[in-house]
Amino acid sequence: MAIVFCFSGAQFVSYSMVWKFALTLATALAVLSGVVAQGNCTSLDLEYICQNTEFVQSVSADCGLQCLSGGEECLEACMIEQLELSIPCIDCFGEQVVCVVQNCYFPCAFGTEEACAECALANCEAGFNECAGIVDNDYDTWTNLCDCNDTNPLVFPGADGTNQGFDNDCNGLLSSDELTECLADMNADQIIGTADLLIFLGTFDCSDDCLEEADFNEDGVVGASDLLIFLSEFGLYCF
Repeated sequence: MAIVFCFSGAQFVSYSMVWKFALTLATALAVLSGVVAQGNCTSLDLEYICQNTEFVQSVSADCGLQCLSGGEECLEACMIEQLELSIPCIDCFGEQVVCVVQNCYFPCAFGTEEACAECALANCEAGFNECAGIVDNDYDTWTNLCDCNDTNPLVFPGADGTNQGFDNDCNGLLSSDELTECLADMNADQIIGTADLLIFLGTFDCSDDCLEEADFNEDGVVGASDLLIFLSEFGLYCF
């Protein structure tokens, strides 16, 4: 991902590269708020950029225009006023501007927009991604900006359903080709979550008159083997 600022003759022109996004979701029982992804941007920052792509691009371009002579600090102050991003995350945008100026002045000042963008992509995208914590952990070509599970290559925006209980296409809606058969949906809400865990724990180690639905392996005891089955289904979406 790169937001590229280019000069065309005497006129400053913004040129935005196509961003491939993904969003890292917290794993079971993890708290999203304030969690740093892998760089300066938190999980909430990445989600905000994903959900407001065009706005972030527009603000960064406008701030670039306003801060031609003000430098990195001017750009960061301008963006902080308009974007709901953490200061460390916004710092990455400022660093990218410095990178473009240092590495791509001539193609951006005297070349075409395409030449400017190509130079910035080659010289500054990797640094921006490293700073922001933008990665593709599962190598499915979608980074953790909008990939709702960047540890599973079967889950990314537009993916086909696999009937494994995942929101494969990351659209927040569940279709019949995404749901799976579950044993541990104890409250029948079609997702294995904390409510099911509380019900299950209330029956754990029961060996007499147990809740039948919690004895997943039907051995008459709610024990460790049932817990392993429960954990294997935690977070899945069910029929």
